[in-house]
Amino acid sequence: MTLPSTLADDDATEVLKVPDFRRLWAANGFRYAASEVAGFSLPVTALLLLHASPLVMSLIFVCSRAGFLTVGLPAGVWIDRWRKKPVMVWADVAYAVTFGSIPIAYALDVLTVTQLIVVALVVSMAGVFFEVAHSSVLPHVLPRRRVADGNARLQTSQTTIQAISPSVAGVVTQSIAAPVLYCFVGLCHLMSLLLVRRIHPSGDVARGRTTPERKFRREIADGMGVLFKQPLLRLLLNQAAMNNIGAGIILAMLPVFLLKEIGISTWMFGLLSTLGALAGFAASLLAPRLRRRFGEIRMTLIFSALAPFAVVAAPLAGVFRGVAVPLIALAEVLIGVAIVGRSVSTAGLRARVTPNEYMGRVTAAYSVVVQGATPLGALAGGLIANHWSTGTALWAGAVAMGVPLVLLLLSPIRRHSRLPEEWEVRG
Repeated sequence: MTLPSTLADDDATEVLKVPDFRRLWAANGFRYAASEVAGFSLPVTALLLLHASPLVMSLIFVCSRAGFLTVGLPAGVWIDRWRKKPVMVWADVAYAVTFGSIPIAYALDVLTVTQLIVVALVVSMAGVFFEVAHSSVLPHVLPRRRVADGNARLQTSQTTIQAISPSVAGVVTQSIAAPVLYCFVGLCHLMSLLLVRRIHPSGDVARGRTTPERKFRREIADGMGVLFKQPLLRLLLNQAAMNNIGAGIILAMLPVFLLKEIGISTWMFGLLSTLGALAGFAASLLAPRLRRRFGEIRMTLIFSALAPFAVVAAPLAGVFRGVAVPLIALAEVLIGVAIVGRSVSTAGLRARVTPNEYMGRVTAAYSVVVQGATPLGALAGGLIANHWSTGTALWAGAVAMGVPLVLLLLSPIRRHSRLPEEWEVRG
C-alpha cells in the first residue's frame, strides 16, 4: 500500500478521505469514549463506594499512569521490530478483558481497592503498547506533512467526546453504580479492536532498519540519543515532563477535594469536567488555524503562558470555598484551552524531526519521561495531602505547571515562530 497522493499540501481538511486514517480515527473515538468513562468511574468507585483515602487515591492514579515507567523503553524497541497492527489489536483485547472484570467483581460483591489498583496497572501497561504502536503507525497512514493535521483531527474528536462523556457518566451514576459503567468501556474497546483490524498501514510490513544482531540496550540508547540531541525534542520533553508533574498532582487530588471536602454530587463533578472539555473542543478548532497563521512554536509559547494562570484557580477554590465551584469551573475552562491548544500547536513536530527507523524508540523514550512524570506528581500530591492538605497539594501542582513557561522563555527556540527547515527530516 502507498500513501495517498491526492492529498494537497495546502488542504488540511482532507485527511478523513484516507480510508485507513478514517478507520484509525473511528477506533480512537471508541477508545477516547472508553477512556473518559473509565477515568470518571475510577475515582467515583474508589472514593464513594470503597472509601479510599487521599494516599490510596494517589496510588491508584500512580498505577494508572505507571505503564511507561515499567515497560516504556523496551516497548519502543519491540514495536520498532514488530508489526504494529497486531500490537494495537492485542492491547484492545487486554483493555476489554481487564475492564470487564470490574462489573463482574461488583456483581459478586468482591470488588476491592486492590483490584482497582491491579486493573489500573495492567491497563496502563497495555496502553503503552497501543500508544507507541499508534504513534509509529500514523506517519505510514498519512503523508508525513499531513501528520499534524491528522493529529489535530484526533484531538478534535477526543475533546468532543470529553465534552459529552463526563456529564453523561455523572448523570448515569446518580441511578446506577459506577462499576456498571465498565461494561460500556469494554464494549468500546471491542469496537476499537474491530476497526483496527481493518487498517493496513504502508509501513506495517517494514519493521525499521534495526537488525536482529543489534543489542537490545544499544537500540534503547539510540532512541534516547535522538531524543536528547535534537534541540526541539529536548525542549518539548522538559516542558511536558514538568507540566505533567503538576498535572499529576492536580488530577489525583481534585476529585478528593471536590467529592469529599467540598461534597459536590457526581453530576456536578461530571459537569465541571465537561466545561473543560468544551473549552478544549473550542481550542482544538481554533488552534490549527492559529498554528498555520502564526507558527506552531509561537502558539506553543502563548498556550504555555496561559497554563500556570489557569491552574491557580484550582488551589484558590480551597481558600475561597464559598465560590469553590465557580473557581473550579474557571480553572477547567482555562486549563482545557491551554492544554489542548498546546497539544494541537505541537502536534506532528516530533514526527517531522524524527527518522522513521527511530520513531518507535523515540516515542517510547519520550513517553517514559513525560508519562512517567504524571504518576510521580500524583504520588507527591498524595504525600503532600496526607501530611498537610489537599489545598496545599493543589498549590504545589500550580507551581509545577508554571515551570514549562520559564523553560521556553529561557530557550533560544523562542525566537522562532515555525519549525526551522534544517531540523526537519526527509522521508
